[in-house]
Amino acid sequence: MNSREEILRRVRDGLLDLPDDARRVTVRRSSGRPADADPAERAAVLARFVERLREQGSLVRLVDTTGLPAAVADVLYGMSVRTVLAAVEPGPAWLDHWAGAPGHAVVHGGGAASNGDAVVRDAVAGDASTGSLALEVDGGPAVSEDMPQVCVVRAERVFSSLPDALDRLDPRRPLIWRGGPADAELARQLVVLLVE
Repeated sequence: MNSREEILRRVRDGLLDLPDDARRVTVRRSSGRPADADPAERAAVLARFVERLREQGSLVRLVDTTGLPAAVADVLYGMSVRTVLAAVEPGPAWLDHWAGAPGHAVVHGGGAASNGDAVVRDAVAGDASTGSLALEVDGGPAVSEDMPQVCVVRAERVFSSLPDALDRLDPRRPLIWRGGPADAELARQLVVLLVE
């Protein structure tokens, strides 16, 4: 029996001593989207998210879906980026506008951080209470605190709190959380494009 199995055995044994009703844990089931809130509440959540990010030193731009490719290109041109690390191949479609210019390249998958000038990601979720972002681990490029990060997050993926975000995420998906008060160095290298 390995240590994992031993821990699980102890948890099971400990649960046997509890009455039946104390063994049950209520799991909140959600629709998977924050549409339950009225528009004023959603606007307040988004405003708090932007405020938290800016307090930590991140640059935040609000864009709409049609303006996203141009906004991404504008940010990358402003950083004088020639090579971008992207988590997936062929990369998000909103990178195509920038990548189509001569001399620009997109490196896909988990490339080493030294192979690019910036990392571009699509956030799975955002937590408005801390200003942090959930990013997929699988296939994601290496993240260096010294490298600029451009992160796209959809407004419908921003939640009021971490428990609210976790309630709507697939627990089987391997994620990392970036930003927030504990990631001050990375926050200063982070540009967030909030798509409304």
